[in-house]
Amino acid sequence: MARSVAVVGGGFAGVGAAVMLARAGHRDVTVFERGERIGGVWHHNTYPGASCDVPSHLYEFSFAPNPRWSRRYAPQAEIQAYVEDVARRHGVMDQIRTGTEVTAARWNDERGKWTLETSAGTHEADLLLTACGQLSVPQVPRISGLDDFDGPLFHTAQWRHDVDLSGKRVAVIGTGCSAIQTVPSIQPQAGHIDIYQRSPGWTLPKMDFPYKERTQRLFERFPVIQRADRAAVFAFMEFATSALTRRSWILPVFKAVGTRQINSAIKDPELRRKVTPTDKVGCKRMMLTDDWYPTLTKPNVELITDGVEAITQNAVRTEDGRERPADVIVLATGFKTHGFVAPMEIVGPGGRTLEQEWGDVPRAYLGLSVPGFPNMFLLYGPNTNGGATSVIYAIEAGVNHVISALEELERRDAQRVEVTRAAAEAFDRELREALARTVWHTGCTNWYVDENGNDPNQWPWVFAAYRRRTAKLDPGAYTLSAA
Repeated sequence: MARSVAVVGGGFAGVGAAVMLARAGHRDVTVFERGERIGGVWHHNTYPGASCDVPSHLYEFSFAPNPRWSRRYAPQAEIQAYVEDVARRHGVMDQIRTGTEVTAARWNDERGKWTLETSAGTHEADLLLTACGQLSVPQVPRISGLDDFDGPLFHTAQWRHDVDLSGKRVAVIGTGCSAIQTVPSIQPQAGHIDIYQRSPGWTLPKMDFPYKERTQRLFERFPVIQRADRAAVFAFMEFATSALTRRSWILPVFKAVGTRQINSAIKDPELRRKVTPTDKVGCKRMMLTDDWYPTLTKPNVELITDGVEAITQNAVRTEDGRERPADVIVLATGFKTHGFVAPMEIVGPGGRTLEQEWGDVPRAYLGLSVPGFPNMFLLYGPNTNGGATSVIYAIEAGVNHVISALEELERRDAQRVEVTRAAAEAFDRELREALARTVWHTGCTNWYVDENGNDPNQWPWVFAAYRRRTAKLDPGAYTLSAA
């Protein structure tokens, strides 16, 4: 029996799901993307210097290797082009409805289907896959006076390319992953940049470089070389993940590398003190960069560690009472990472919403399934993020789990598949016990752990374990029924 699938989100997860489902023989798939183009985070984040922090050969689908990446770490525009190329080459572009937002998904018990309410009307499907991502809703800080600023003020994820920064005094609030890419890119043209740092994070050398034409031809002619590089990158990232999760004795090695990177680039003892973290290495997301610290030493750049108290009409006021004039303010303040499906409403049997089911902490069996919500799977859902891995690896594992569920429905001639509450609760206990032993719970402020100490983002084991555990549907964990 052919089953229809609705996918919400047209980034890597949505496109990957459409292609992998088609390759497995499931072609009745419709992908809804609210943006005017597919690509997700890589379509929306076009700030200067935007690029991946995972080597290109691992930040690609295993079934669609690209021997023509221009650099070791691909820039935003190239990744965006890659996603679109994969969709075209695998014939799923006509299954994607861009410019269409899904506002709600409701389970129809009588029909045993999901009804989606979209900006283009209603849509019905047997299975619902959410592929909304964890970095799709910008986090705007609660700073007094944000609306009072007279000049351009925007988030890095909503970059204003019409704003010329030449000679301008730019205030950048935040020193996370987007800031360390943006600031070095805009520093040469800006008149002055004030960077407002809440707390520093550990970095490691990125060691980025362009691929020569002959190297690209080599990857093209001998794909095994590219696969070997991918395997080597994955192995290193699994090594790093093991340090973050259960082998903390490895962490001093990363700290030594990070400390050396700071000390070799910055000679001023006061600036060096400001950028050297006191947190345990890996507690915050470790960032890759080759030019952040050298940029901080430029004469037109100042790093400010006093907290931001308010924004005025033409300045940023810090808690010490000082006001620094600004022509442009850039918010490099990350994303709301605990929403997962926001702002879409999901309503299961009996009118119970996913928000009610989750309460304060999003939870899902293997990050994929929620009890009480049949025929629904979350791609890149709760606790599927890694301290050091490629999200695409996790996405592929999740889609394979969905394909296994479809196969099991077909084998049993069933219409409904739902994870049992017992299996979900047992997994959640195992997950929380493992998370408590990771570096992310050693006391720093990071975007994984909320103010109550709950972590709905991180996977506390290596990712080979995630692929193994999601490869097949565990019959004991799910209930399959005719209705």
